[in-house]
Amino acid sequence: MIYAAIKLSENTKKALIILFLIFIILFVLIGYISLAVQGVMKKQGTKADEMLSDVVRAEYFDKEKPFRKFAWKKNMKVFYYEARVPFLILLGAWFTYLLFCLFTGKWGYNPLNRVDGFGTLLFEFGEWPKEKFFGITLISGWPEVVAKPRFVPLAIFSYIFVPANIVGIGWFLFCTQAYIARVIRIRKIARGIYRKKLVQDEPTPIAPTDSNSI
Repeated sequence: MIYAAIKLSENTKKALIILFLIFIILFVLIGYISLAVQGVMKKQGTKADEMLSDVVRAEYFDKEKPFRKFAWKKNMKVFYYEARVPFLILLGAWFTYLLFCLFTGKWGYNPLNRVDGFGTLLFEFGEWPKEKFFGITLISGWPEVVAKPRFVPLAIFSYIFVPANIVGIGWFLFCTQAYIARVIRIRKIARGIYRKKLVQDEPTPIAPTDSNSI
């Protein structure tokens, strides 16, 4: 009886420690992602300023609508030049995938499988041990390693295909975020210039004169 209580107490401690570690890891990960996103937004906002500085200084546009149209076209052009490389990486990877399926006959091949795919380079874990904690089933320990990473010659294609997709998708998402950041900055620039200008151009109302003072 006492032994069972001590064992349950140890499992409870393990569950609390694991939950605490998961919380800390998620908190740190979210923090770093947030800082990275803010950094990209700030940097790309500065890039939008540089992209439109000549037009703004020359006061080339008198109205907000044509200015925004010009800025969006220029932003789209920048996005095209930045995103074409990751797009070509993804296009080349999936074209190679089609050729691989064509020559090997493995249509529907899963490049992440653990037999002849990228999964052979990853650890394989068993089921997570669980215990009840105040009536709630929680993880109480680390899972057992079922299989260790190993090199399989038949999986060479997946060793190239999967990293190429990770790089291409990550790069393309970065370019997309940069494009969105510049769009937001363009709107702020347009509002700051032309709406402020409209306020400045409004005629100053003339105070009514008192006829009795004449």
